[in-house]
Amino acid sequence: MNAAACLPVCVRRALALAALGAASLRMFATPYTLANTDLRELPPSANGRQYLLYVGLPSGYATDTTRRYPVVYFPDAYWDFNLLNAVLGNLRADYAAPDVILVGIGYAGASPDYGALRALDLTPGVDPSFDPVGNRSGRAAQFVSVLETEIFPFVEREYRTMTGYRVLAGNSFGGLFAVYVALEHSHLFQGYVASSPALWWRNYGLAAREAEIAASASPLSVRLYLAYATGDGASITESTRAFYQQLKSHHHPNAAIALRVMEGERHSSLKPEAYTRGMRFALAPVTSQASLAGTTMRPNLVNLSTRGWVGTGDSVLIAGFVIDGFESKRVLVRAAGPALADFNVGTVLADPLVRVQTLAGVPVAANDNWENTPDLTLAIQRCGAFPFRVGSRDAAVLVTLPPGAYTALVSGSGDATGNGEVEVYELP
Repeated sequence: MNAAACLPVCVRRALALAALGAASLRMFATPYTLANTDLRELPPSANGRQYLLYVGLPSGYATDTTRRYPVVYFPDAYWDFNLLNAVLGNLRADYAAPDVILVGIGYAGASPDYGALRALDLTPGVDPSFDPVGNRSGRAAQFVSVLETEIFPFVEREYRTMTGYRVLAGNSFGGLFAVYVALEHSHLFQGYVASSPALWWRNYGLAAREAEIAASASPLSVRLYLAYATGDGASITESTRAFYQQLKSHHHPNAAIALRVMEGERHSSLKPEAYTRGMRFALAPVTSQASLAGTTMRPNLVNLSTRGWVGTGDSVLIAGFVIDGFESKRVLVRAAGPALADFNVGTVLADPLVRVQTLAGVPVAANDNWENTPDLTLAIQRCGAFPFRVGSRDAAVLVTLPPGAYTALVSGSGDATGNGEVEVYELP
């Protein structure tokens, strides 16, 4: 006798309905598709490898056919494309980063050996401790050439890119590769994010190379974000921390360097936070540029100015301002007096002094005559401020300020009085 026939009718009906429900679920199940994405398989490259590009496009890419976008490139797309796509989407939703085109780089083929291929492409030189024979690593220079001569032209031909702003990001060997490119080919990208970089490679070879660059006549001009996790291996935590300290000690004047330690995370679990904070840092110069007008972002306030009578004592001209976010910002603070005469303002303050202090009154910076401030002419041009006349006694300071509240004060030399203006500009 069929065992099912021995069951009560109500049980048999329940089992039949359950089976029908399961079949219906299987029948109507569909795979999830990530919107606004492309997979682009490239022909075999000059280095003998074949790449597969994972491309993420802004949500408005198809409807706004005139806009161009910065591009974020990163290796290990088969691991982290969904993650970085979500990170950048969250940053856009919070007005903390612009819309970008995301290009992840992976390998084409039925079953590529990702570990072997990335070890070849992402390591600068052969490390005998990892590769005694010398045939499994050290092809980073070739991969840079493929990026520059094959991948960049393809992406810039097929998509509406802002060719003047690219970011390179990576974790582990990818982070090592990002640091290598920042040192040796810094012109290729305007921002770098190196998460848990394997800087132990070749007996800390990139640290030695950075020391050579620092001693040369061409110091680094890069924007580099470093991150490691407290749960990383000692070889990564110690080498990353030492590399950051070395970079800061060499005082590259045109470099922006940041380090973040991810408490309680490990070699892979740090990536969501590392990429979130790293992208904010790397994309900061194009997050506030007026050229991105028309994005869905909330515009930053980039200029504060007020004009008034500058007296003495408690009657000096005062402006308060706040630096928000997570990173320090470069700020231009000016005190205009003689310059106001060009705008038909009468009784101008002949020789203004400008001071910047914290909300608690701790002095930060001060200036009497603007021509004593290095790099000021370039800074004025970059932020769009009106120029000061050569020989005028207007005042200005350039200062990098961490997040916090500040006060700018304008007074007159020798307690002089007159009409003056205080201005605060955030530099791109």
